[in-house]
Amino acid sequence: MSRSSLTQQQLDPLGALAAWPLAPAIAAIVTVSAVTATITQAGQTGNALLGSLAIAAVTLAAILLVLASRPRNAPFRAAAHVAIAVLALAAYLLEQASRWNHNALIQDDFGPVAIGLLLLGLAPYRPWRQIAASAGVLALVVAAVTWVQAPFHSIDVAPVVFAAVAVTQVLAPALAGAAYSRRLVGSLLAWQTDARRAIIERTEETRARVVRAVVEQQRTELAAGVLPLLTEVLERGEITKADITRAGALAADVRKALLRELDKTWLDAAIARERAALLARGITPLLVVADPDRRAAAFHTDQRAATAALLGALCSAPGFDPCSLVVQVTAGDEFRGTGSPRPALTRSPLTTTSEIPLSTSPLRTIPDRGPRRETPPGAGAPASAPRLDQVTIQVGIDLPARAVRALLRPYLGVLHVVFGRVRVSTSRASGRRPLVTLEFDAEHGPERRRVARPVR
Repeated sequence: MSRSSLTQQQLDPLGALAAWPLAPAIAAIVTVSAVTATITQAGQTGNALLGSLAIAAVTLAAILLVLASRPRNAPFRAAAHVAIAVLALAAYLLEQASRWNHNALIQDDFGPVAIGLLLLGLAPYRPWRQIAASAGVLALVVAAVTWVQAPFHSIDVAPVVFAAVAVTQVLAPALAGAAYSRRLVGSLLAWQTDARRAIIERTEETRARVVRAVVEQQRTELAAGVLPLLTEVLERGEITKADITRAGALAADVRKALLRELDKTWLDAAIARERAALLARGITPLLVVADPDRRAAAFHTDQRAATAALLGALCSAPGFDPCSLVVQVTAGDEFRGTGSPRPALTRSPLTTTSEIPLSTSPLRTIPDRGPRRETPPGAGAPASAPRLDQVTIQVGIDLPARAVRALLRPYLGVLHVVFGRVRVSTSRASGRRPLVTLEFDAEHGPERRRVARPVR
């Protein structure tokens, strides 16, 4: 992906989330200014219907800006960008049509300012080139319409002066938004480059220490079991049946330890960190990870970071039940393209479900699908189909729904960017704490299926 097509929302979801209040502020300013200008300049309006339609169009554009930029609707789509630009242009044309032959001045028209401010509101969400291109196209239309109306204005100056004034109202805020987007994306990319370089240098510096630490750990483990056995055999000068049995047991223990380490993924490490933090606080937790196929190993870096941050927030939340966290990673596409229906999901009769307004589906209990194996190409879904994994997190949090929304809102804004189809729901079982369920899909591009277990 080229630098000119990147956005702040893609590179820094939390920063875009912090900038979200700018959207409703711009929407309010644009709507209020349109209504105020129409009322105070009623004498210049020759067609009240067209004036009302202009207000309606700019209001729709403002509402669309707020809705499309909401964290739960991330990422900001190109279709929303085009729709906002079209509605803003329609509002300007309707305003000018309603004032045709009656518009005394152009600097008090709300249309050009509304176009510029609405494009400014796209800065955290759209690439700077697209914002600048939209501003250029709309500015040309505004200049043409203003030039045609020049003879009807109350001030007798060259038409180019009127066009310059109108175009400036469009380009000044819009190009400021494009410059902000370009500058911030460049700074984020530079920071990421520096961070990667520092990580590489740090890795090279610590590689020798890590190797020494691993050697010392292996030597300690050998000294606890294998070395005493070899010492005893050397001292006796013969191998007994007991030595053979003991050596077999030690070999089995070593094999189990190696397999256990190989089966671990970043998700297991994240849960282990949270478990250690809870133990340090004097809490004995029961945190469960259900990922038998190690599908979490295919997650991208940003997906891993977002999931780990969410788990940390849940485990440190007030009212958190330390024996309730369950994280399950399943194949979200295992029934797609095969013609087989999804199995029915079970629901406990003692459980009542209420949906948080951030969600799009009710609570579903995690079905026990049992272990699955990688499907060879040609069996089930085609090998070229994208791999879609579903992450389900269930946790007990004794908080009101509003407090849960406030707790999850920053993290959901990030999840909507790095994952797809994020859903949140709550339920309350008899005699138990409220249960919060989060479900989101992770798409990893064309899946490369293997018969052997992939190496992390």
